[in-house]
Amino acid sequence: MMSENERRLVDGCATFYKASKYTLVEKHLIEFSAVAMQRPDFKKTDDMFNRVLGKDHIAVVTLLENKETGTRIIIANTHLHWDPAYRDVKLVQVALLIEEVEKIAQNFAKYPPRLPPTPSSAASSSTSPSVSENNASSRPPPVYSDGYKIPVIVCGDFNSIPNSGVYEFLSNGTIAPDHEDFMSHTYGKYTTEGIRHRLGMKSAYAATGEPPFTNFTTSFYDPIDYIWYSTSHLSVNSVLGPVDPAYIEKQVGFPNAHFPSDHLAIVSEFRLRPQREVAPPTARPPPVFPESSRAHA
Repeated sequence: MMSENERRLVDGCATFYKASKYTLVEKHLIEFSAVAMQRPDFKKTDDMFNRVLGKDHIAVVTLLENKETGTRIIIANTHLHWDPAYRDVKLVQVALLIEEVEKIAQNFAKYPPRLPPTPSSAASSSTSPSVSENNASSRPPPVYSDGYKIPVIVCGDFNSIPNSGVYEFLSNGTIAPDHEDFMSHTYGKYTTEGIRHRLGMKSAYAATGEPPFTNFTTSFYDPIDYIWYSTSHLSVNSVLGPVDPAYIEKQVGFPNAHFPSDHLAIVSEFRLRPQREVAPPTARPPPVFPESSRAHA
C-alpha cells in the first residue's frame, strides 16, 4: 500500500483494448525522465536536471494487431506535467514521447505479418453475418515498408491549451529552437536545432473545433486533453460533442454528482483509410525493328 504522500508522486496511465478483436503484440512504458537521461545532449544541461528530472510523468505505448485482417495500430496514452510555469517541460516531454513512438513504429514495421487464414479458418468465418469482414479475412495481411505506414493514435492529458507549443508541435510537426515555450531554457538539440516529427497528425476534433473545455474547475476552464491521429491512415467518423451549455451555466466546476472527474471524456470513432496499392510493373512488349518488318513483308 502507498501512503498518501507517495501517491502524489506517482503518475499512471492505462490503455484498454478489445481483446476479442485485437492481439496485444507489445507494450512499452515510457518514463520521460529516464528517456531524457539517455540523451547525450541532455546530460550537460542544467535545466534538464533542475526542471525535467524531478517530474514522474509517463506514457504507455501499445502495439495492436487486428486478429482477422492483420492490420496494425499504435496507441500512445500519456499524461504531461500540469504546471503552466513549466511549459518548457511539457514541450520536452511531448518531444521525447513522439521520438519514442517513431522508434517503436520503425521496429514494429520489421515484424513479419501474421500468417494468412487457413482454408478451414476461412470456411468457419463464412458463418459470420458480415460479408465485408469475410472478404477482409480472405485478403493477405498488410506489409508495412516502414513505421510511418502504421496508423498511430496519440492521446491523453497534455495539460496544454490549443495555442501552446505542445499543440503546435503535434499538429504542425515542427517547433523552432527559439520557441517561446522553451522559456529561454537549454535542452540540447531541441533548443539548438528545434524539434520535428513525420507522423502527420491532427486532433480528432480539428474539423469541429476543440471542445470548449475538457478540464473544468472553479479556477480553470479550457481544453487540455486531445486525441491525435495519423491522417494518412485514419479518418474520423465522429466525435463526442460537448456538454450542454445550459447545464454548465449552473455548475461551478467538476467533479459533481454527474461528472466524477474534473476532466471530461473525449471520444472519437475512426476508420482505416485503404492502403495505396502499388501496381506491379507490366511486362514491356518486345521491340519491333523496321528492318525485321521489311524482311518478312
